[in-house]
Amino acid sequence: MLKTRSIKFQHECLGLAHHSGNVYITTDTYLHVYNISSGRGRKLYSDKSGEYTVHRCAVSPDSSRVYITNYTNHQLITLNTNNGSKLSTLTHPELQNLCGIHVTSLEHLFECCYVLNTVVQVVVKKDGTHSVAPLAGTKERIIIPQPVCFNRSTNTIVVGQLKNDTIVELQLKR
Repeated sequence: MLKTRSIKFQHECLGLAHHSGNVYITTDTYLHVYNISSGRGRKLYSDKSGEYTVHRCAVSPDSSRVYITNYTNHQLITLNTNNGSKLSTLTHPELQNLCGIHVTSLEHLFECCYVLNTVVQVVVKKDGTHSVAPLAGTKERIIIPQPVCFNRSTNTIVVGQLKNDTIVELQLKR
């Protein structure tokens, strides 16, 4: 790899997502969005009700929504990418301490739950409702899952683990 550019911010970078020339950065209580070409940025959303209320993020395939995890309150929050308005908040027993999030090109959301050691799928329905389905956990020997991504060509989810030198690849059933 060759480093092509480095950008310095006035805040930490806890979570990161990229889509259509914009970079979305979470900082525990804020979501910032920056245009890569111009370097201009702005705060899109904030929640200062506690720590880790704006923990990780992912952007929808059409870039109309950004999903953020509220680690402290065990919530998945959906925001409008234009103005940061809250579109929905999902609280569910399977969404404990969300620490990783990935959205696929077909808008399937995969979440890592720190305390439960699980990976769950959140399905966003056309009417705006959600369903939550656990996909993997302790029987797959996932310990403190962190980053997650989906490989469309192999139909697999790749999960990293905190303080662990292995990643887990999970094959989804078609």
